[in-house]
Amino acid sequence: MLKKLICALLLIYLPAVSAEQGKMTVSTYLGLHDPTLEDLNEHEFKSPISGRADVIQETGDNINRPIIFPNPLPKFTPGVNAGLEFRWELSDKYDFIVGGGTWEVTTRALAQGNFFLQGQPADVYNERTSRLSYNEFYFGLRYNLISSPERFKGYYRLTLNEVFDIDYREDLIFLFTSGDAEGVKKSIILESQATGLLMLQPGFGMEYSFNEMVSVGLEASYLFGFKRVTLGDGDAKNDFLPTDNLSLWLPQRIGPQTGNLEYLAEDPVDNQDYSTIRLSFDGWKVLFKVNLRF
Repeated sequence: MLKKLICALLLIYLPAVSAEQGKMTVSTYLGLHDPTLEDLNEHEFKSPISGRADVIQETGDNINRPIIFPNPLPKFTPGVNAGLEFRWELSDKYDFIVGGGTWEVTTRALAQGNFFLQGQPADVYNERTSRLSYNEFYFGLRYNLISSPERFKGYYRLTLNEVFDIDYREDLIFLFTSGDAEGVKKSIILESQATGLLMLQPGFGMEYSFNEMVSVGLEASYLFGFKRVTLGDGDAKNDFLPTDNLSLWLPQRIGPQTGNLEYLAEDPVDNQDYSTIRLSFDGWKVLFKVNLRF
């Protein structure tokens, strides 16, 4: 809704501004965003693969044994943020800016240990991968604090951002390396999404001009939102079969009551020991820009 409203205003207003001023700048940017994401970094990433297994004894009887297989993920590092921005000069001091981009981050961990499959113990390698991404659209104003006609510009900026198409994916890959299951590969893939989030982005930056047309800039800002978002609309793919005799409690699940993504407790009591994941995208951004002025 926000994107449609702003696009309509741009179509009406900006051609008149552009005709009057005759000055527009197109920028490509590349940088880093480091959001908080506390429920992932501090909780879900530390959740183990747990559950219970029916294990065949030498006597031929089955015994139900607990499973605990830790494979903690490293915290997300700052993710890559790239996009395109347009700027129109409203006056010597004020510019109107509108733009959009994308952000993505990945973390991965490997672990080796003991597991069970079809009632038999087996050594296993586990690769755990987590990916998070979003798209963004924003508009706002830039105030030129320092403006040298020769080389340098310093400015403040304030934009209203819509973060949308938030996608989360976690992969668990099991490779069994001993026993009857040697060479068997199993995978569990969970995907979840969130629709959108409104945020504010105040910041400041500097530009250096090579000539009247080309300049480069460095910008630092802080993105903060009005709420945390939950991930829903989940889809899970699981290669394990009922004949594998396993009841797995995964590090994450789609809540049966809420439909939201949940994380398993670090030391789970039972298969219901889950809590809802709520994500905050508050955090610093640092961007490098290449600008073309027309």
